[in-house]
Amino acid sequence: MPQTARFLVLALLASLTFGLALAWYGPASAALPYSVTVVVREPSLPAGAEATLAVRIEGQTTTLPAFDYSVDGAELAGVVPPNPVAANIAEGAVVITRDTPGPARLTVSFAGQVLAVADLRFVQFGQIEIQTSLDAGPEAAARTWRYEVLTTSGQVVAALSTSTSGDSPVGSAATPPLPHGFYTVRQVLTGDTRSTCAPGAFYEVPAPAGAETTVELTGEALLVPFTILPCPDLPTSVTVLIPVDPISPATPSEVPVEEVRGVREPGPGAPLPPQTGNAPAVQSGPESMRAPYTGLLFAALLAAATAALWPLVSARANVNQ
Repeated sequence: MPQTARFLVLALLASLTFGLALAWYGPASAALPYSVTVVVREPSLPAGAEATLAVRIEGQTTTLPAFDYSVDGAELAGVVPPNPVAANIAEGAVVITRDTPGPARLTVSFAGQVLAVADLRFVQFGQIEIQTSLDAGPEAAARTWRYEVLTTSGQVVAALSTSTSGDSPVGSAATPPLPHGFYTVRQVLTGDTRSTCAPGAFYEVPAPAGAETTVELTGEALLVPFTILPCPDLPTSVTVLIPVDPISPATPSEVPVEEVRGVREPGPGAPLPPQTGNAPAVQSGPESMRAPYTGLLFAALLAAATAALWPLVSARANVNQ
């Protein structure tokens, strides 16, 4: 093999070896001592609102560089630099906004290296208002009707209730702001309220059919009416039965109240306090004050008798000696 060809082969092998080494060791040497993530708390926001995205850094957070924040499809409204919130954890925030509906993307990078990406969408919001009309006459009783609003996936996003009566046959309630789209509005039927009259049903919901409907929210507000009618089984009047206990003499089979409470004996005055413990009851009045003087009198008599008998006892003792 000529020297020139041999040199070209060796140069080619060296280039391949250097390229493989650079591809293998390059990313490892460029690895950062921290990781960056963007937390999106609300993936959908009203158009024209400001979205605040949290930027979380974990790892070596003692000295952090100035990150680059770029926004596609929206405007950058403000940046809060990361600050330590715990050991090896720092958090910052980025505020973006968009006046029209559409997607938006935030990209966090440093020195041309992408560290984190987050997507969100600005959409139009509106409210669904449910209106209940009860055609049961001016004597209709007050009643509450319950409703649920569901997404196309079956998730309940709002639970509402309306109230009607004979004086106020129409009641309404509105959902919180919801993103534009399709929703199912249904009435929560109970034992006496059904989609059509049947035995035991007091009310029926002729409109919408089946007591539910699917609507598309495209504006700021959407009215969904429900009509409720009485059924033949609805009572025309309601009678309130109040139990009355008649007062009659006790029969021999009943225990008299006096026996249950115990026999009472009349006393000289106000009832005495109950006796407790093993100590005798404390007496009051002349009888209670006589006890100390009786003891003193007994002690005096004993002393007098001892003084009178002491000479005789002494004389007898001398005679014996």
